[in-house]
Amino acid sequence: MTPERYQQIDQLADAAMELGVEERATFLDQACAGAEELRRQVEQLLSAHEHEDGFLSAPALEAIAQEMAEAQAQSLIGRQLDRYQILSLLGVGGMCEVYLAEDIILGRKVALKILPAEFIRDQDRLRRFRQEARAASSLNHPNIITIYEIGETDGIHFIAAEFIDGQTLRQRSAQGRLELFAALDIGIQTAAALRAAHEAGIAHRDIKPENLMLRPDGFLKVLDFGSSKLTEQRKLGGSSVTWAMAGVRTAPGIVMGTINYMSPEQVRGLEVDARSDIFTLGVVLYEMLTGANPFTGATAADVIVAILGQEPAPLSLSADEAPKELERIVSRALRKDREDRYQAVQDLLLDLKGLKQELELEAQLARVRHSSGGAAGGEQVVGYLKRMVKRYKHVAIVTLAALIVTAAALVFYFRI
Repeated sequence: MTPERYQQIDQLADAAMELGVEERATFLDQACAGAEELRRQVEQLLSAHEHEDGFLSAPALEAIAQEMAEAQAQSLIGRQLDRYQILSLLGVGGMCEVYLAEDIILGRKVALKILPAEFIRDQDRLRRFRQEARAASSLNHPNIITIYEIGETDGIHFIAAEFIDGQTLRQRSAQGRLELFAALDIGIQTAAALRAAHEAGIAHRDIKPENLMLRPDGFLKVLDFGSSKLTEQRKLGGSSVTWAMAGVRTAPGIVMGTINYMSPEQVRGLEVDARSDIFTLGVVLYEMLTGANPFTGATAADVIVAILGQEPAPLSLSADEAPKELERIVSRALRKDREDRYQAVQDLLLDLKGLKQELELEAQLARVRHSSGGAAGGEQVVGYLKRMVKRYKHVAIVTLAALIVTAAALVFYFRI
C-alpha cells in the first residue's frame, strides 16, 4: 500500500464518518464504484475508528498502517535523503520507521529515524518527533544515544543518530533471564543516563526494554526521547529534584508511555516528573531479575488496576539469588506514592552501585577464603573485611580492590 493510497482511504473514511448510516452507504457506492478493494479498506478503517477504546489500538487500523509503513519502507530503500544513503529497514515503531543509512560525506553508518508521510499533517506527532531530537541532542552522556542532526528533505522529516550495533534489552531478555550482575550493570547504566537527563531538566517518561540498547560488549544506550518532558529544578529536603513544568505539556488525561511500564501518576493522566522514570526503571529491574513484569493483566484495564493498587510479588519468590538489599531497592523504586519513592535517581544509582561493589567484593573474598583452605586466621581476615565493606559500601572501587589485595596478602601470611 502506497502512502498515496493510504491517504485516499483516510480521506474517504473521514468524509464517510460525517454522514449517517444510509448516506454513508450511498456515498461509498459512488466514491468506490468499481473498486471493491478500496471500499473494503475504507470500511475496515471506519470500523477501526468506531471501536477504538483509547488504550488498545484496533487491529484493523494497525494492519492498514503496517501495510503503508512497509510499502513506504520499500520505496525509501536505495534513496538518498540529503547526505544519507538509505541501505535497509531496521524497524518500525509506534510512529516512526528506523533505517540503516550511510553518511556519504563522513563515510559512517547512521540510524535514520523517519516520520511516515501520513503523520506529517498530524501536528502533535510532528511536535513530538522534533521534541525527541531536541531533547536527546541536548544531552551529552555515554549511555544516551547521540543525535547528529534533524532535517527535512522533499517533505520527509528525519533524525540522524548514531548507529548502535547490538540488541534491545527485550531481545536480550528473550534469550533467558539475565544473571544478577548483568541486571545490576544494566540498571546502573540506565540510572546514570537518567541522572544526566534529569540534571538537564528532562524526564524520559518511557523507559522500557525496547528503549534500552545493548552493545555486544555490554555497554548500554538509552533510546527514544519521543515521550520526554522538559522539567524545572526545585529543592526538596536539601536535594535537587526534577519536577514537571508546562514548557512541553501533555493535554490533561492524555497518557504517555507504554502501559506495563507506566507509573501510577502516568496511568491517571497526571503531571509526571523524574520520579516516574524511577518507577519505570524499577519495573525494568524487577522484570530482568524475575523474568516477568510486575504488573500484568488480561486487558489494559487490568494492568492499570494492578499498577494503581496491587503490590508485585516479592523478588525472592522468583529470584532466589537476589539479596535482600536489592529487594529493598526495587521495592522503594516501585512505591505507588511518588513521595515514598527515591526522590532523585542519583540516590537509586548510589544504592545500586554500592550493592554491586559489595557483591563483587564478597565474591572476591569467597575466592580468598577458598585459597586459604579455611585457616582460622584467614577466616578472621575475611570476616573483618566483610564488616568493613558493609560499613563503607559506597567507597571507591579502587579502595575495595586494595582491601582485596590486603586480604590476599594476609591469608598468604596465615598459611605460612
